[in-house]
Amino acid sequence: PGLEVLPQVNEELVTTVRDVGLQMTLTPNESFVTKVCQLYDLLATRHCVFIMGASGTGKSTTWTVLSKALPEMGREVELSILDPKTISTDELYGQVDLKTREWKDGILSNMMREFSNNTDESMKWIILDGDLDPNWIESMNSVMDDNRLLTLANNERIPFTTDMRMIFEISDLAYATPATVSRAGILYMVQEDAWSQYY
Repeated sequence: PGLEVLPQVNEELVTTVRDVGLQMTLTPNESFVTKVCQLYDLLATRHCVFIMGASGTGKSTTWTVLSKALPEMGREVELSILDPKTISTDELYGQVDLKTREWKDGILSNMMREFSNNTDESMKWIILDGDLDPNWIESMNSVMDDNRLLTLANNERIPFTTDMRMIFEISDLAYATPATVSRAGILYMVQEDAWSQYY
């Protein structure tokens, strides 16, 4: 009690984020710079992160600026972006044809396998840009917890390597179960956090 703990500031990251934002013709906003730094801290401690907020609060801009800032600091970032709401769960994870017993790969499982087999030292981010749906998010629980493993219907297991991160860009947690929420870090965005573009 009575002890004031000052926040740790990564000066190199703050400077780089400001420079990248200006290169992207964004109006400086210290609140936004803080949010990018918080995302950096979350990704250093969690392999799954929810960036949550209403449309227009800068969710996409936050991870975009960070993905451009990290290479300036010597760490490359590879991105795979997918809206999971635009396809079925079978198309997302893959499915076994009941007649032929043939396996048809899913888009997300293919992304994860490619990143898992990639042995270079770059950061590998899978961006899921679409609201949570209990039909597909529950299958992610074993990926999001300490197992860091996606188990498919054909019994294949795809490990989530230490360089891989999954970022969920969502508006709310209305359809997320407590099991899902407890497995991820959450960065909450409001309108005041957004950087606006020059016109």
